[in-house]
Amino acid sequence: MSRAPQIPNGYRYNVGLAFAEIAAAAGERAALVMQGAAAATFQDLNRSANRMAAVFADRGLGRRDVLAIVHTKTPACYAAMLAALKLGAAYVNLDEQNPPARLKHIFGSARPKLVFSEAAFDAVVAVAGESGAAVVSAEQPAFAMDLASAHADEPRATAAVTGAEPAYIMYTSGSTGVPKGAAMTHANVLNFGQWAGERFAIGERDVLTNLNPMYFDNSVFDFYGALLNGAALAPFDRETVSDPAAMLAAVERARCSVWFSVPSLLIYLATLKLLTPERLPSIRTFAFGGEGYPKPELRKLFATYGARSRLVNVYGPTECTCICSAWDVREEDLADDTGLVTLGPVAENFTMLVLEGERAVSPGETGELCLLGPQVGLGYFNDPLRTAAAFVANPLNDSWTERMYRTGDLVKLGADGRTLDFVGRKDNQIKHMGYRIELEEIEAAIARIDGVVQTAVLQKATLRGFKAIIAYVAVDRPLSEDELRCALRELLPPYMLPQRFEVRASLPKNANGKVDRVALAAE
Repeated sequence: MSRAPQIPNGYRYNVGLAFAEIAAAAGERAALVMQGAAAATFQDLNRSANRMAAVFADRGLGRRDVLAIVHTKTPACYAAMLAALKLGAAYVNLDEQNPPARLKHIFGSARPKLVFSEAAFDAVVAVAGESGAAVVSAEQPAFAMDLASAHADEPRATAAVTGAEPAYIMYTSGSTGVPKGAAMTHANVLNFGQWAGERFAIGERDVLTNLNPMYFDNSVFDFYGALLNGAALAPFDRETVSDPAAMLAAVERARCSVWFSVPSLLIYLATLKLLTPERLPSIRTFAFGGEGYPKPELRKLFATYGARSRLVNVYGPTECTCICSAWDVREEDLADDTGLVTLGPVAENFTMLVLEGERAVSPGETGELCLLGPQVGLGYFNDPLRTAAAFVANPLNDSWTERMYRTGDLVKLGADGRTLDFVGRKDNQIKHMGYRIELEEIEAAIARIDGVVQTAVLQKATLRGFKAIIAYVAVDRPLSEDELRCALRELLPPYMLPQRFEVRASLPKNANGKVDRVALAAE
């Protein structure tokens, strides 16, 4: 069974070199199992990435630049990611459904030199033009001709890329109303790929699902968990994922062996009665993360597949390369309906502290989870203030400055001093459909709408255990829910739109004159 190569040259090693080695060993084995099209082999993908790197370099992309990719899950988009890494540039995957205002924030932060897409998306092209970034797409005859004539040799630039340099930037919701871009290094990615291969026993016979959007943190496991371990990746586009029956049929045709998604997707499929014992026969591991999985719903999945497949509950922040813990669910974990299944201990390539202020809590106490180790990222790209607030020195290490990421997640430390149980958040951040969302960002967007006087946004549980985002809005002129929703579509991506609006003349206040969120939560 293949594994990610060990890092032989210390920090002077990178993802581009690693993938080239893996591709040389894998040869004509499938790297991308495409729907309705021939698979792309490892050699195909590596040669395509090399050609694309040559074309990008001719257009000015180089070391420590940023490539923005409108990722539509085509072989060319995956090759573009690898091409950036080979040149020493970081990539950022974009959601073409992002409204222009959000795209402008991302472009202003990431400052991409080049934008790649399979098609010319008008909103992206417009924002790129304003920012001064050049746009190349497969629709451009000149780009297609240059790509066809480019050499497929490994770029000379790759050997100079170090493990300490940025590999990708992943944007998440920000409490200030502006998205923030977590930057991960080549060393972070290589460390993660090796850990994922060992923890999930991923090898050359495996096919991993790519149900997650490529601008979403969970996709890091899909892409690097597969390709850095010699396994195949099976991409499923937005249209397929939105059709539950078609999606399951496509996963079965691809003979996927490792499934990774948010719990919401699995719960939805179970609600439609599509998850039956005879379905998904090749899946040996169901991994899920990005949000809590209510125990009553998880018990149904365990009853259906627990006898033949591993069910793994994973947890981890974007700022620490996707996953920092993975717990194999057992029958005894589901004996009651209280709380969520344990997160287990952190992964072997992390060190953790559970702190109350700057004091380490004792077993049985609750505190903020803080992470240290080789999967902790660089910080927030071009955002030193927010980086300094979250990436701090370990207060318990007086010997040297040891970098630590404060997750903001509150956990209860188990009696063994290692096991963690999720309790909640220190702030107003939520997980919704797997996306990390700062409710303040939604509130800031609603406050920009003409006629809105005040707003408070909450997440509430429904009767089935699902969670919904509800916006309470005080207005000084008539505003309908449809008008609010239409205005917000210009400011927020679809996954951040509230499911319900409560429009009122005023919102309740507490003794301090602030919006009484406790009273709203109790309604």
